[in-house]
Amino acid sequence: MTGSAGAGSAPTSVIDELADGLHRAGEATAESKRVATRSRTCRRRVRRTLDQVTDVVDVLQARRTVPRGDDARDWSRRPGVPLEVWILHVRYARSGSSEDLGALVAEYEQYALSLSRRLRRDREPSDDLDQVARESLVVALQRFDCERGLPFPAFATPTILGALRRHYRDHGWSIRVPRRVHELAVPAREAADRLTTELGRSPKAHEIAEELGIETKDLLETQQAAAARTPSSLDSTPTVDGPSQHEVVGDTDRNLLVAEDQLVLDQAIELLGDRDRDVIRLYFFDELTQSQIAERYGVSQMQVSRWIASIVKRLRSHMEA
Repeated sequence: MTGSAGAGSAPTSVIDELADGLHRAGEATAESKRVATRSRTCRRRVRRTLDQVTDVVDVLQARRTVPRGDDARDWSRRPGVPLEVWILHVRYARSGSSEDLGALVAEYEQYALSLSRRLRRDREPSDDLDQVARESLVVALQRFDCERGLPFPAFATPTILGALRRHYRDHGWSIRVPRRVHELAVPAREAADRLTTELGRSPKAHEIAEELGIETKDLLETQQAAAARTPSSLDSTPTVDGPSQHEVVGDTDRNLLVAEDQLVLDQAIELLGDRDRDVIRLYFFDELTQSQIAERYGVSQMQVSRWIASIVKRLRSHMEA
C-alpha cells in the first residue's frame, strides 16, 4: 500500500512543478510586456522631448540668421523674410528631409515659374522651360546656406536664370550659334521693347546697339541668328501672304547671273593697265566727273571721255571672249 501511494504521488509532483513553471513563465512574459510597453512609452516621450528641443533650437537659429528688412529702424523687430519660411530653411539644412524640401519647393515654385515666363519666347512650349526652372530651384535649395543671412531669391535667381539660358543654348535653338548671340538675344529684345515704349515707334538698329553699348553689326548678326534659330518646315502650309516653302526653295536665283558677270568683269579689269584701272575706279566707283579726272591727269575732258570709251570697249570684248 505504501509503495503504491508513493508511486502515485510522483506524477502529481511533476504536474505541480509544470504548472508552477508555466505560471512563473506567464508572469515573466507579462512583466516583460509591461517593461517593453514602458520602454516604448519612454522612447516616445524621449523622442517627443528631443523633437520639441530641436524645434526650439531651429526657431532660435532662424531668429538669429533671418535676413532683416532694408529699413534700419525696424532691423531688430521686422525680418526681411517671413520667419516661418526661414524656419523651414533652417530645418531643411539640419535634417535634409524630403518633406521639408517639398514644403520649400511649394513656397518658391511660383517665383521660379515667373523667371521662366520672363525668358519665354513666342511659339515655344512652356512645359520644358518650367521643368528646368523647378529642377534648378531644387538645386538652389540644396546649396543654400542659411548662415549667410541672405534672402533665398537673391541666391537662387542667378542659378535659375543660368539654367534657363543654358537650356535655350543647348536645346532651344535648332541651329548652333555662338554663345555671344545667346547672351545678346534676350537683352536686345528687351532693349527694343523698352525703346519702343520710350520713343513711341520701332527703334532703329543703331539705337538699340547704342542702348546696349555694342556695335551695330553685332546687333544685326544677333537679330539674324535669332530669326533663323528655328527653320521653317518645307511642308508648311501656304499663307495668304505667300506660297509654302517647298514652292519657293529651288526657284531660279536671278543673282547668279549677276555674280557670274561680276566675276568675269573682275578678271577683265585685271587685264587693264594701271592708268586705265585708276580711271575706271575714279569714274565708276568714286563717281568723279570727267572734268575732275582730267584735272588730275592734266588733260582735256574730251581726252578722258575717249579713254573711258576705249576702256569700256576693251572690257566688253574681254567679257564676251
